[in-house]
Formats: sequence, C-alpha cells, structure tokens
Amino acid sequence: MRYRTIKAKKIFILFAVIIGLPLLFMAGCKSVVKTIYNSMDCDQFNIDHIELRTGIDVPKVKRNSCHLDDTSRRVAFEILLNPSELREYSTKYFEWDSTLFKAKGQRIDTKWNASLDTSTSVLLFNLFYIQDVKS
Repeated sequence: MRYRTIKAKKIFILFAVIIGLPLLFMAGCKSVVKTIYNSMDCDQFNIDHIELRTGIDVPKVKRNSCHLDDTSRRVAFEILLNPSELREYSTKYFEWDSTLFKAKGQRIDTKWNASLDTSTSVLLFNLFYIQDVKS
C-alpha cells in the first residue's frame, strides 16, 4: 500500500513538472514581449519595439538618429543591404509613392508611418502613441 502512495506521488510530481515548466516558460516569454512593447527607450529594445508596433521587419541597420517623447518616437536608420536585397525589402513592406516607398498603419494604441528612400538607404519610422487607451 505504501509503495502505491509513493509511486502516485512521483507520478503527480512528474505531471506537475511537465505541465508547470512550459507554463512558466510561456509566462516569461509573454512578460518579455510586453516589456519590449512598452519600452520607451531609444537604446534598449528600440528595433524590437518598432517591429512589434508596426509589423515591419527591420533588417541589418545603422541607427542615424532617434527622438523620443511622451507621445511620439522618430527613428532614422541607414539600411545595410546590397541593392538586390534592398529592392526585395522595399517591395515586401512598402508601397511606391512618387519619390519614396511608404507604409502606414494604426493599432489601438499606436499610429505609425514609415518611409524608405532607396537612393540613400534611409529608413524612417514615426510612431505616435495614443494616450487615451485603457489598459
């Protein structure tokens, strides 16, 4: 009888570990994504923040400038892609608009626009944070 109790306890612990560890991992990942999404910093998680808010993948870049205040973020990058990669990238995320490739969008808490100048390889993001969002 005692042997069955010990075996049942071990099986319970095994199931708790098998179920608990993935749940802890998922909670940790969700917490990291939330931290990045809410990051108001031009250095830490800047590119990740932009990618989460706009849905545009930022390729290998060199940052030219970043200006951040309570309601907006303006970031300029120099894209470090060869001409064929730049052409492919520009058509994947942007639409041609006379002199620049442009994209824009809106989420419940963010309005944004982006532009890409393929002659200078400058990628510019403007994010405007909507303040009256209930969390």
